[in-house]
Amino acid sequence: MKSILRIAVGLSLFSLFVLPFAAPAVAQRPQHFIPPDVIYASDIPYSAATAAAGVVTLAVNLDDGGNIINVQVLRDIPALTSPALVAVRGWTYVPASLNGKHVPATLLVNAVFDPAYLQLKNVPLAPAETFQSPDSKATPYTPPQLLAATYSPYPSDASVGGAVVLDASVDSGGTLTKVTVIRAVPMLTAAASGAFKTWKFTAGVYGTTPVASKVAVAMVFRKTAMPLQ
Repeated sequence: MKSILRIAVGLSLFSLFVLPFAAPAVAQRPQHFIPPDVIYASDIPYSAATAAAGVVTLAVNLDDGGNIINVQVLRDIPALTSPALVAVRGWTYVPASLNGKHVPATLLVNAVFDPAYLQLKNVPLAPAETFQSPDSKATPYTPPQLLAATYSPYPSDASVGGAVVLDASVDSGGTLTKVTVIRAVPMLTAAASGAFKTWKFTAGVYGTTPVASKVAVAMVFRKTAMPLQ
């Protein structure tokens, strides 16, 4: 009987010392993390007064209500960054969530400006600046990073301009799995979606674990007949 009591007491003491140390390891797992997303997007103007082209990358830092804390410029094209910033500040977002609770996190928006007369397929990418997480302790999440991009061909029968905004799901291996059109432009949406499917991204990472994530892309077209002013 005494030996049974000794075993019971020993197991109780073991659980008191071991379980507190084991619990944090479980809490650090990115269980049920859902990344932030965009659900409404407006147009992004593309002035005829500039010959600038390429990708502007913005880190939209959101609070736990989906409201913008700030927007960081990771890839800057001086003539194009300002209209992109103004536009994304007016978009509507859904916050990230962790285990059912909304948390602050970052959504990257890549806006590619295509003047429609370039004889290029691949978009030159300048190195991106490092983004600052809105709350790295609460949400240690790094969104997908753009590795390679291509311009969308301008349809030969089109005579319109505007921004086609796409919302993409990226799996834990960095592969695009689903593309949703957030803002369509007749005659341009199909070409933009087709080109976007060739883009390459890294996987999003929560802590040190690759996770499924989201990325937003705006393909900004200018009319082929629109000359520089």
